[in-house]
Amino acid sequence: MKGKYTDYYHYDEISSHCFHIVFDIDSSNNIVQNEKGWIEEIFDAIPFFALGKEKALEISKDSPRAAVKQGIKLLYDVKEIREANKEYLTNPKLKFDDKYLKRGEFGELILYYLLQEKLGKPQLISKLYFKDSYNSVVHGFDAVHFDKISKELWIGESKFYIDKNSALRELVDDLYKHFNIDFFNQEFAIVKRRFGDLGIQDDDINTLVDPQTKLLSKIININACFFALFDSEIVNSFSYEVGTDKPSQQFLDVLKKAVEKTKVDFDKKISTYPYKDKLKIHLFLFPVNSKYKLIQALHEKLKREQALYDN
Repeated sequence: MKGKYTDYYHYDEISSHCFHIVFDIDSSNNIVQNEKGWIEEIFDAIPFFALGKEKALEISKDSPRAAVKQGIKLLYDVKEIREANKEYLTNPKLKFDDKYLKRGEFGELILYYLLQEKLGKPQLISKLYFKDSYNSVVHGFDAVHFDKISKELWIGESKFYIDKNSALRELVDDLYKHFNIDFFNQEFAIVKRRFGDLGIQDDDINTLVDPQTKLLSKIININACFFALFDSEIVNSFSYEVGTDKPSQQFLDVLKKAVEKTKVDFDKKISTYPYKDKLKIHLFLFPVNSKYKLIQALHEKLKREQALYDN
């Protein structure tokens, strides 16, 4: 499994997961996050995220560059991504929480990377591929993955905010809007129509997304992942255990306490959700030093890659 530039902590007792960019020492012996390596790894995932694993491997048989080129093109061709890319790279005074900073495509890419590389949950369909193939935007869940061993869906929603509480509020809104029988039937109808295009012939998946399958059977076989990337001072408190390359216990304790508090706050916000005791709800937290600078760096990388393959 890849994902070596992302550290991952799983708190099973509270169904929470915390990720952060790995730390290392620089040439001046300062402890810093390896943002460059992390961004490279995120971009390595684009062909598989955008095209789907089978399609990416098929395209790359003759030329690995071809799959990368098509993946980058699919991402850059999304209207909102192009608009955001222009704003980030030409407007240094961009208002922090405007619509571009809340865009979902990078969130979808990173959520794919976390589910695929850190949790080992394969993507079921690539929504980005079908945006291009059918000349329309596929609305709905930000990620749809399927665990072939447990026969469970892993469905994700993502939010990028400077303020963690704002991200949580939006994710709670997604829970109420999207995790219900009407939205399931709408989204799963889209998913099922793509099975023929992808050659998916799995009885367990077909049964799970079938409109005639009862709601309870759907809910108990779904893992709902709510991913929030946000600014946090926690990353500034990172330290190594003396004489080792392992995070210090002090940092791990601070991190765990913060995750537990956030999960308590999240649970309070979803207390009236009718299926909260049946749906497997996971909180994915990703604290960063500066969401704005990180997303700007991702856009800069996208522009360079797009220019490289724009021939």
